[in-house]
Amino acid sequence: MEEILKTLAPWPLAQGIIIGFLIAAGGIWAMRRGLQDNNKHSDADGDGSRTVRIKQVVAVRVEHTDEEKRWQWEAYKQLGHLETNSFEMAKHAEDSVDLLREILKGINRLADTRFNSRQ
Repeated sequence: MEEILKTLAPWPLAQGIIIGFLIAAGGIWAMRRGLQDNNKHSDADGDGSRTVRIKQVVAVRVEHTDEEKRWQWEAYKQLGHLETNSFEMAKHAEDSVDLLREILKGINRLADTRFNSRQ
C-alpha cells in the first residue's frame, strides 16, 4: 500500500482517488460482514430458511387506584403553583433590575455633580 502511494506521489489527485476507493472497499466489506452476521442471528430454524422475528407492541391501559389518582392530582396542583410562582419571581426580578437601574442613575448623577463642581 505504501509503495503504491509512493509511486503516485507526483499525482496527488490519483492518490486521493486510490485512498477513496480503499475506504469505500473497507466500508462495503464491513456492511457485508454485518449483514451476514445479522442473517446468522435471524436464522431461528437452523434449516437455512430465513425467518424474521417481529416484535409485537401491545398497548396496555393502566388503571390507577383512587389514592394514586389523588397523588397525581396533587402533583398537578403543585406544578401549577410552581408555574405561578415562577412568573411572580420573574416579575419581581424585573422590578429589582429596574430599581437597580434607578440607583445607578442616581449614583451617576452624584458623580457628575461632584466632577462638575471640581472644575
